[in-house]
Amino acid sequence: MKSDGTYTTIPRSVGIAWCAWHQGYSVTARLVRDAAGARHFACFSCREAYDLVPIADQP
Repeated sequence: MKSDGTYTTIPRSVGIAWCAWHQGYSVTARLVRDAAGARHFACFSCREAYDLVPIADQP
């Protein structure tokens, strides 16, 4: 909620990206950082399996 009491809508992107963990395309892939700090895309199931947090969801 913004200070004026209104809500901001975040547009959903529609597309596919290459999941660097399972080496395949996915519509659920989001940008994450690996242990070395490099940015890669990871699909939902790989994010769950490897405990990866999307960059957009990090503080």
